[in-house]
Parts: sequence; structure tokens; C-alpha cells
Amino acid sequence: MLFALAAIVAAVGFIAKPAEISSANTEEVKWLTYDQAVALSKKNPKPFFIDVYTDWCGWCKQMDKNTFSNHKVAAYLNKHFYSIKLNPEKADSVHYKGVAMTNGALAAKIFHATSYPTTVYLEGDETLLQPIPGYQDPNDLYRIIHYIGENHYKTTTWDDFSRTFTETAE
Repeated sequence: MLFALAAIVAAVGFIAKPAEISSANTEEVKWLTYDQAVALSKKNPKPFFIDVYTDWCGWCKQMDKNTFSNHKVAAYLNKHFYSIKLNPEKADSVHYKGVAMTNGALAAKIFHATSYPTTVYLEGDETLLQPIPGYQDPNDLYRIIHYIGENHYKTTTWDDFSRTFTETAE
């Protein structure tokens, strides 16, 4: 009887675990507008992660599908960054350091993003850290967001960090 009870408890535990894993693996990036991120950063400073994309860009769609949908990437971005989607082809107005400009002007003139996708990193005070053009798979992006999100860039070169960072997004 005790053996049967243990088997049932083990089976229920086994059945419950995939549900826990499944719900933990469904985190999505909480995307904000640029102005929303600026307002939030004034109350709780965090760096900005900006996905500069266009609607027609195939590699941008691949990053949405493969990279931003990765639960570890999404969870890390949500915890350590204000994440922004910025389409430079939309005529929306944003405020960079209090100055109104279009998405296109912000992307090209301030972020130097002239190809898509480009990921841009800013300090919480809107100081540009680095634009990185091109597609990034989940593991590549996961390494980069750790480098920036934990301020390693302030004390460690990218090459040194890359050699020692062993976590993956899988």
C-alpha cells in the first residue's frame, strides 16, 4: 500500500512538473514605446534594449520568432531592461532627451541604425551604449544582454567576457 501511494505521489509530481515548466517557459518580452520606457526609467532606472525593425524585414521576423520568443531571453530582458520596439518607417513622434523627433530620425541620427534588425542599448539616462546590427540568435543575444544588463561592459572587455560566459538560452 505504501508503495502504491509513493507511486501515485511520484506520478502526480511527474505530471505536475511539465505544467510548471510549460508555464515558466512562456514568458514574453514586455515591449514598451520609447516614451513609456523613458518615463519608467525616471522612477526606476534600468538600461534600454531597443529592437529597431521594419515590417518587411525577414531577419526581423526571424528574431521575433526565434530569439525574442525564447523564454530565457524574454525573462532576462523583462528583469534587467526596458524593452522597446522601434519601427523607423512609422511616422510616430518620440522624445529623445526631451527633444521630439520621428522614429526614423531617432533610429538613423541618434542610434546609427541604418540596417535591420539592429539592437540598440542605452543607459537609463538615454546615453547610447552600442548599436549592434544584424540578426542575433538566442544564445548570441543572451550573452550580449548579460554583458550589458549586469554592467560587465564597465569593467571587462567583450572578448574576456565572451570567453568566460558559459550560460546558454536553451
